[in-house]
Amino acid sequence: MKFPGVLICIGLLVFAAAAAPLQGDTVTIEIKDTTQVSGSPVPPADGPSDPVEVEAFLDQVMPAALAQYNVPGATVAVVKDGRLVVAKGYGYDDLANRTPIMADTTLFRIGSTSKLFTWTAVMQLVEEGEIDLDADVNTYLANITIPDTYPGQPVTMRHLMTHTAGFEDSALRMTWIDHTDIISFRQYCAENIPARVRPPGKATSYSNYGTTLAAVVVEDVSGTPFEQYLQANILSPLGMYNTSIRENLLPDLASRLAQGYTFGNNENHPTGDMILTIGPAGGISSTAPDMANFMIAHLQKGTFGDTAILAPETAELMHARAFANDPRVAGMCLGFYEQYYNGRRAIAHEGDTDTFHSLLLLLPEEQAGFFVSGNSAGGKGLRNALFMAFMNRYYPGGEEDLPLPDPSGSAMHERYAGTYMMNRHNYAGFERYFSLPASIDIASSPDGTLIVTTSTGPAQYVEVEPGVFSRADASRPVSGDIVFHTTADGSVDFYAHVNEPPLVYDRVRWFATTGFGEGLKYAAGIILATVLLWPLLALFRRTHAVPEPPTQKPAVIARWIAGAAALLLLAFAFVLVPWITNDVAILTQYMETQDIPAVLTAVLAVPVIALALTVATIAAAALAWRERYWTFPHRLHYTAVAVALVALLWWVNTNNLWAWCL
Repeated sequence: MKFPGVLICIGLLVFAAAAAPLQGDTVTIEIKDTTQVSGSPVPPADGPSDPVEVEAFLDQVMPAALAQYNVPGATVAVVKDGRLVVAKGYGYDDLANRTPIMADTTLFRIGSTSKLFTWTAVMQLVEEGEIDLDADVNTYLANITIPDTYPGQPVTMRHLMTHTAGFEDSALRMTWIDHTDIISFRQYCAENIPARVRPPGKATSYSNYGTTLAAVVVEDVSGTPFEQYLQANILSPLGMYNTSIRENLLPDLASRLAQGYTFGNNENHPTGDMILTIGPAGGISSTAPDMANFMIAHLQKGTFGDTAILAPETAELMHARAFANDPRVAGMCLGFYEQYYNGRRAIAHEGDTDTFHSLLLLLPEEQAGFFVSGNSAGGKGLRNALFMAFMNRYYPGGEEDLPLPDPSGSAMHERYAGTYMMNRHNYAGFERYFSLPASIDIASSPDGTLIVTTSTGPAQYVEVEPGVFSRADASRPVSGDIVFHTTADGSVDFYAHVNEPPLVYDRVRWFATTGFGEGLKYAAGIILATVLLWPLLALFRRTHAVPEPPTQKPAVIARWIAGAAALLLLAFAFVLVPWITNDVAILTQYMETQDIPAVLTAVLAVPVIALALTVATIAAAALAWRERYWTFPHRLHYTAVAVALVALLWWVNTNNLWAWCL
């Protein structure tokens, strides 16, 4: 590490000037790399064990990261060798009243880190012999049946715990408008079974539904409501008395829940957080010391003080790799997922709500770990900064020299080129249209590198081993290297980041890309707009006394049918769809209640009518050629209109814009 003294001074200046951004404050200090801020150039031999040293380290890293990422407040806990080393709050819970974060008392919503509690409950029942990890989950479900989409390949608890069940992703009714009539997570699971879009055990695709379904299994197997089970078997034994899975927190806990914020127009704005129907997958609120107890129990192989929530062999099974998309990437454990940094293996889980962003990270071999949560969108950057700083400080690795790009490999890299999309998205429902993740374009460069273009812009990658690429600028993002997965026939079907085991990026065929679909929509729209020439030409002939060509009555009807279909689809694609997908009230009612807006049903019925008219148009086109309606150019134009109708309906179908997809 170079110039440690200068970096320490920078960190102290940042702490003094911007320890906690105030509402309306604009932070202008730019910190390029908080991972290099440390209390000493020599890492402690015993890791994060000394409370004074660890607190000094946090006091340098946390305020700087709060300022850099515009996070009003955060809470953090560090554990080592079975004890809490430091728990501390930074910044503000409430900016308006300048209420500081107090680690012991301030609750943060931990988002999907809650899943670890659900998976721990599952493993308790596995240990008791009540659940078989490899049995069909339908065996345990009392009133829900997962469809047998792939005969002989049932969804098992192991699939749920490794996110390999093959479910599509859906946010439908996952959140709710208010607390008054919120449905239970059991009702949510029963009424919103996602489509199974790939065989189980094939690839990971992160699933909130899968975890929530596992909680239903816990209820059905144990005969105890999940909240009560959690309290009796995990929270109370671990002394986690400031932790709750309730969406409506009890008054004492609710009064101590940190305010969430969004950052916009150079200031933080207090924002209400999401109301979840899927509590077991993301609904827990907790304090840093409580989370420390949970971390210690897992690091101690299920034991906390004199209490055991898991047997050692059960904890070891839970923490071991259970699935990997590729042998070269981090794998999924039974609930946790692996992270590799500086040559060390960690197990972790992130958590995200609208306004809270958390990370729980454990190093089982080193008996160390930390929990951190921030109360704004910038919390994602904050947790990554702390992760890198923590690892570089206490468990540093050597610098890795990247190979120079080899221009001769450019042709070989062409096989990786293409468009990719995260496989975690909706496939079968209407929400697919407005919730698809952005595609990622990968191109081979003549200099031997890959150019990976995402929504944030292009980045250059260099091959470090066959099929593995690192950032050419030598930066080490938390997500890690890109690994391309090659099938038996040598083709590339997806890529994954080394440290993102729940996520896979599938190669998208050219005709399935968003760009092709939108281009086809506009091309078809231009052709369909030409049907307006028919009445204009008829009007011209009448006003200019041009004799009408002899026309059979079926030909007139054919044009009326094609014209109606064209105008309906034009209005649908270019007016109605943009309207409904930009109307927050319509989408919110659809996504966060059980009531489907009547106007939405009416709009998505339009292409159904157009489909019937298009079938009639195709039949009329065939008849026009047989009976020689009109002149040859007119028949050709009518056929082009029929083809354009089919093309636009293909776009409708690709995007699930049918009434039956609601």
